[in-house]
Amino acid sequence: MGERQVATTLASELAPDELACLLEEAQRANRGGRFLEIGTAAGGTLCQLIRCLPPDRRPPIVVVDPMSYFRDQLQTVRRNLSQNGIDPGSVDFRTSTSAAAYPKAAAAGERYDFILVDGAHKILPVTQDLRWTRLLKPGGVVCFHDYGDAFKGVKWNVDRLVRRHENYRIEKVVSRLAVVRKLSESRAQECDGADLIWALAFSPLLQWERSYRKRRARWAAR
Repeated sequence: MGERQVATTLASELAPDELACLLEEAQRANRGGRFLEIGTAAGGTLCQLIRCLPPDRRPPIVVVDPMSYFRDQLQTVRRNLSQNGIDPGSVDFRTSTSAAAYPKAAAAGERYDFILVDGAHKILPVTQDLRWTRLLKPGGVVCFHDYGDAFKGVKWNVDRLVRRHENYRIEKVVSRLAVVRKLSESRAQECDGADLIWALAFSPLLQWERSYRKRRARWAAR
């Protein structure tokens, strides 16, 4: 999606069935702990997420995003919140990459009931996003947008997580939204050095595949 379209589209980028599923899971997960959104675009999904929670029981909301997706992104998100009757000051915006923000959150002992991962979809950033599942409480859910063969960086990471850690389970997939539940505390790190090496090894292959698909699409359009 180009800069101009993102900057003027303040609605959620999730499909209607994905958004309905996300909001239902968020309401179930609202147990007084923090909520986290990694990657917010123009804040459309964030607005819907906050509005679906009772004002007297809204959890602290943390948003991690470098705010470099398009020009004036943070100001656009704040304006979107205000137009939806939400105080932008009620959201803890952390203008940072996921990788840079995580160590501080972990050192502070933060825990989360609900996480939405919808940032950069390349394999290495998604692998780094998975580090946050370490802070997810048992019983909590992490939702991954764009889970599917078109976004292998997301799909491979989610499948690898549940395959290597038996305390995670994919509960449902609605269109391109995967809902993963954490059943218990993890015995091992969800993302360690070996996982980063794995992501780095496959990154060139997936980059080549993306470039090849784009070239084929251009050739087909001629």
